Amino acid sequence: MPRRRYRRGVGRSRGAIWLRPALWTQKKRGLLRDFTRRYVIAGLKDGGRGPWPGGSGALVIDETGFAKKGRASAGVAPQYSGALGGVFPCQVGVMAAWVTTAGQASIDRELYLPKAWTEDRTRCRAAHVPERVAFTVKPRQAEAMISRIVPDLPKDQVWGAADEVYGRDGAFRAFLEEHALPYVVAVQANQTVLPRPGRRHLGRVVERCAKEEDWIEVPAADPAARSFQWWVRRIPDPDMEAGADDQARWLLARRHPDDPEQHEYHLGWGPAKAGVEELIAVTSARWGVEVAIRLAKQAAGMADYEVRSLHGWYRHISLAQLAAAFLAVQAAEDAQEDAGGPPAERVGSDAGADGVSGPREPL
Repeated sequence: MPRRRYRRGVGRSRGAIWLRPALWTQKKRGLLRDFTRRYVIAGLKDGGRGPWPGGSGALVIDETGFAKKGRASAGVAPQYSGALGGVFPCQVGVMAAWVTTAGQASIDRELYLPKAWTEDRTRCRAAHVPERVAFTVKPRQAEAMISRIVPDLPKDQVWGAADEVYGRDGAFRAFLEEHALPYVVAVQANQTVLPRPGRRHLGRVVERCAKEEDWIEVPAADPAARSFQWWVRRIPDPDMEAGADDQARWLLARRHPDDPEQHEYHLGWGPAKAGVEELIAVTSARWGVEVAIRLAKQAAGMADYEVRSLHGWYRHISLAQLAAAFLAVQAAEDAQEDAGGPPAERVGSDAGADGVSGPREPL
């Protein structure tokens, strides 16, 4: 069997450098995080095959829980975690992942500290939480990660995606727009979308305006996955200047044919030329962060630790993300070589792709 050759970046000799104590000082502890981010973005290029213009990909925000007993570990508290299936004593990490058709990997992280922690400075000192660390809601933590990531993203079209925890936060959506990052985010049925009596909330808009023949069924990329029906419309933007028609807003509703009364809702903002298929592809990319987190937990031991301090948590998660990133990039390169393609590029690309058909008539 031929010996596996590792490309430059992360390999047998290069990976050990991150275990050096000198790289974990207060000033340098972000180096590994930044290296992992750039390594993943460069290694998971898909050569323009993705559904987005240029095939760039999606930056996805989500969170995951780490089961933890006791009271001493930084951030541990009874709190909800979808990964754990309810309210349990755990730590919650806000995660960012880069998702393309070539693969997905986690590229940044922030530990959520509940108010019970930030208001107890004695407890914080015991867990080595700096005095300057104050209570921060999860959408603000996500914004801090996005600020670090955006400068390294490809210059082609990139989308952002997130679940309801972040999508329902108006300041978070405004932050994405200020950073020119198009998005499709999940929201709740009572999300305000139109300043009209009877049509103010998204759920009511869908109830009153979505005719049965307007729902379109989009086959799942995976034949074994469920296919969903979608209702997509552009919505007026009262904040948009007259004549500024290069950006648009959309509302999206999703249902399963076997249960048409149950809907999931999304809000979108981005280039006006974006098509229905493109918007739906962004919502599908959102699940890539769960795949990335699962890989890091199962193959790189991201959830297997006994550290209690804040900096200990960041060190362990950062190393686990690097290990999982290596696996994801190597898998993408192997798949490309098996398909007979050239080795994955390590530099940016200006390749473009034609857009897909536009969405239906606006509301």
